Amino acid sequence: MNFLAATVGMTVGLYAVQASAAGFTVEVNQSRALHLNAPAAAVMIGNPSIADVTVLGPQLVYVLGRGFGKTNFVALDAQGKQISAFDVDVVAPSSSTVTLTRGAGQLTYNCTPRCERVVSQGDDSEAFANAIQQSMGVSALAKSMASDTSSQQSGFGPTIGPDAGSTARE
Repeated sequence: MNFLAATVGMTVGLYAVQASAAGFTVEVNQSRALHLNAPAAAVMIGNPSIADVTVLGPQLVYVLGRGFGKTNFVALDAQGKQISAFDVDVVAPSSSTVTLTRGAGQLTYNCTPRCERVVSQGDDSEAFANAIQQSMGVSALAKSMASDTSSQQSGFGPTIGPDAGSTARE
């Protein structure tokens, strides 16, 4: 209910970058600004696993490509009347991506300028799971190191120095 009230209460005048009748294209994991002709009180995406929309200001909406595919975008005015509707196509990046096919599986690389393994929809499921697991491990390690560093700087972390193993005496 709060979402509806916030959406209806928000009037967004959108105008400059137009989506054509043929649709609106955005690359996966990228966002594009979208401006409409008339003020919109509500904006919707048909399938949020393919694309998402974020209202950033009174005249600015961004469409984010979440996964490959096609969905639709609809904008309504304050009276609930449709002011815009079009297809949103989420596509693969147009440059720097290389897909290596091995038998039935595939691996994806981002080559800008050196080729690095990235996870992408359609990749071999075992390689995909391994890459995600490694990424989560690196993230957890970085968070752990950051919290160790901040606790040492605040004086509440482990003591480092010649008296590190000794107990406090009164």
